Amino acid sequence: MRSSKILGVLAIGLTLGVSGCAAVEAQRAAQAQKQQEVVHRMDVAHIWVTTEAPPAGKPYSKLGDLSYTEPFTPDAIDEAKITEKLKKMALEKWPDTIDAIVDENQTISPDGTVVTVTGKAIAYDSTVDRAALHHMNEGMVASPNNNQ
Repeated sequence: MRSSKILGVLAIGLTLGVSGCAAVEAQRAAQAQKQQEVVHRMDVAHIWVTTEAPPAGKPYSKLGDLSYTEPFTPDAIDEAKITEKLKKMALEKWPDTIDAIVDENQTISPDGTVVTVTGKAIAYDSTVDRAALHHMNEGMVASPNNNQ
């Protein structure tokens, strides 16, 4: 009788321990996902999009051309949406090297039904800032008392 009580308490303790581990793992997974989202937002935010040429005196390498065509709508010529789409395309092709999209241009077909957007993807020869963004969370310890 006494052993069955001990087994019952042991089973309850084991159940609580396992569920506690699952909660900790879920929290860690959520934290890792959140960090990935922050890194992605930083990647997108750092890409500079301009209708102008690259700045004079700042060495760069051309990664390639970007271009897309879509039917004419008010959204198709919205600068924020164009910038977002070009950044997404550039990150898919050059996720670790893209720094800017220059010479961005929009052309509307003669009949006014199609918009073509073009740009040139570049990587600056000195990408110190980009490297810092990618490694800014390494070695950080989250502590309410600033203990490490």
